[in-house]
Amino acid sequence: MSEIRSVAVAGASGTLGPYVLKALIEAKFQVRVLTRSKKPGQYDASVDVVEVDFASVESLTAALEGIDAVVSTVTMAAIPTQTVLIDAAAAAGVQRFIPSEYGSVTTNPKLEVFPGYESFFKIKHHLQAKTHAGKLTWTVLACGGFLEYLFAEAIVLDFAGRKVTLLDQGDNRLSATSLATIGKAIAGILKSPEATKNRVVKVSEAIVTQNQLLRLAEALRPEDKWEISKVAASALLKEGLDAISAGDFSLPAMFKIIKSTGLAGDTYGAAYDENDNELLGVEVLAEEDIKNMVAEALG
Repeated sequence: MSEIRSVAVAGASGTLGPYVLKALIEAKFQVRVLTRSKKPGQYDASVDVVEVDFASVESLTAALEGIDAVVSTVTMAAIPTQTVLIDAAAAAGVQRFIPSEYGSVTTNPKLEVFPGYESFFKIKHHLQAKTHAGKLTWTVLACGGFLEYLFAEAIVLDFAGRKVTLLDQGDNRLSATSLATIGKAIAGILKSPEATKNRVVKVSEAIVTQNQLLRLAEALRPEDKWEISKVAASALLKEGLDAISAGDFSLPAMFKIIKSTGLAGDTYGAAYDENDNELLGVEVLAEEDIKNMVAEALG
């Protein structure tokens, strides 16, 4: 397929967007940001900023004329609305679409009907339909957990509260990648369009377990006392699914589903022993790097 030179980014001001934008600029792509409203000085002077109506295929199609690839980094709430952006990309002749997913086990078919996951599969099916029609190609980037979130939020361990609930004894493995490296991986995908066409690409900067991080924390702060509990991942998943079935669509209920599947290790393939690190230039972090992150999280 043709070389990708120009890239449009949706969701550039979100959590991941700025890192993607930086990586694309550094990789010398021509970058266009799609936004609801322009703000002077918000982006690098080299970036073309275009105001669009994200609910309008016509508006988005016009904004995507001459663009080779679209990278979506929209928020979780906007995942289902990407169908409009995909339709516009196909109409504008865009070659490659990378949807906003960037998850851990979001590509496992066992989870397709689970709350919190079904939207990802609907988007993938929509992309595959466009591919079958010869309209565009796609790549999904699976990157595991965001490294920054694993240490800043009480997901794997509650570093601030010195508490941890070990899932299945705490030895389930999880791949994780930093936001900056995810940005570089996206640039790498677009630099290798043929090798990354119409498939899930996986990157893994580190594979960690709860026990590994707990041991590091205890070694760094032996005077600290940790409150440790245990739960089966399957039991936590049932709690979340039962809550949703009962009409509880709260964040805590949804979090139980996401945590129990993402930290279930091999059950849903959370650790990427086989990955595309070499293709995309992603290096694995050393144990010392992980130790430093734990030290920072401990405060």
